[in-house]
Amino acid sequence: MADSAKKKPFHEPPIQSRHWAYDLAVQLVRSAVTRFHRIQGIDGIEHITDAKTPTIVVANHQNGLMDPLVLVSLINNSQVHWLTRADIFYKKITRTILFAFNQMPIFRQRDRISDARERNTRIFEICAERLRIGGRMGLFPEGNHRAMKSLRPLRRGVSDMVNASIKLDPNMRQLQILPVGIDYEEMPNFRRRLRYRIGEPIKVDALINPKTNEVDPGNLLTPLSAAMDQILVNIQPEAAYDILLPYVQAMRTSECEDWASTKETLNRFQSLDEPAITSIQEALKTAESAGVLEKARAEDLGMSHESLRDVPGWLWLLAPFAVVGGLGSFPLAKWIESKARQRVKDPCFVSTFKATTGMVLFPIYWILISLPTAFFTVGSITLSAVLGSYLFHLLGSRIAGWWYGYYLDSVGRRKAAQVWNDQIMRQSWKSYLSAVDEAIAPLK
Repeated sequence: MADSAKKKPFHEPPIQSRHWAYDLAVQLVRSAVTRFHRIQGIDGIEHITDAKTPTIVVANHQNGLMDPLVLVSLINNSQVHWLTRADIFYKKITRTILFAFNQMPIFRQRDRISDARERNTRIFEICAERLRIGGRMGLFPEGNHRAMKSLRPLRRGVSDMVNASIKLDPNMRQLQILPVGIDYEEMPNFRRRLRYRIGEPIKVDALINPKTNEVDPGNLLTPLSAAMDQILVNIQPEAAYDILLPYVQAMRTSECEDWASTKETLNRFQSLDEPAITSIQEALKTAESAGVLEKARAEDLGMSHESLRDVPGWLWLLAPFAVVGGLGSFPLAKWIESKARQRVKDPCFVSTFKATTGMVLFPIYWILISLPTAFFTVGSITLSAVLGSYLFHLLGSRIAGWWYGYYLDSVGRRKAAQVWNDQIMRQSWKSYLSAVDEAIAPLK
């Protein structure tokens, strides 16, 4: 098996900045992302570099293949290129599709390829070529995904790409690294909130060692890690992650407008000592025993009774329009939901499955149901009738999804209100919040 692995061919990606297939697919991707998630805000959008500046976009990696889709939706002024595990490039049809979508193979130690280092060197050279002619690279410097709101140590792939670029062309000293923080309210589920935070670009030129004309990995990864930490929900220490997570969820980080204050609170967790952690743990156990987090989500409970989300007065007035608009799409949506439960065990890939499956199937499904809809509406299947029906389902499902997000807030408010109105649950949840507040108060 090892010998056969060593002989696997190396299919070199083309040097390209754009591909027409990407231009077509990205429209579906943006539609899928904005339909599935509720985009709550984009902070720091002014930091996105212009299309002429060679840029490597880096982000935290929590949510499987959804993360690159989310980043592709954010970057509008150039195509984003990605490194993907090499073992999926061996079949020709798959490779052709991946190359069309600007994917390139990266070889890992587990691939057991004897010349993996040499192959990766060539891949980084191609990345540098693509950066030089106007492409943008997208990287997740943590190396792999993990469904936790925390930042892991960064790997040196980004510095290798930077150095390959500088070696290729001295003008690539103008290369910049753009940090993006992705903040999901609840990753797997439809119409939960998503917020982007974009940090100031890191200019590579200032980090180049004049003796070697390269960037030392540590000199890049240290400021990059600090820059990412500033825009992320980074719950530390990880040993206390599970007991701090409900508090952070109650902070509603994806909704907050005062990020500086929120980040200051998050940073105080890092100095918690063992007695404080124990106190918080016991308070959380009491709240869980009272059934608080079974009754309501921490995001809906918030930090006080007064922080219950407002429900717009027009919610139920618009309900009939949402029902009519989304009724035709409902069967396929439920089918995708059921298939996700059956097939996807890793929570990091639930939203990926739902969004990508819907992205492919819904346009086909709307065409199919538009045929009988057109016939029963006008008595014949004409192009104008089918097109009108298709547009109705396209726009109606969008309106229904928009309304459904507010409906979820209404349901969440009702459940959270039941907790706040129950004396035992209210007191146990307030005690948990107070335990965290008291633990971080001396650190102010």
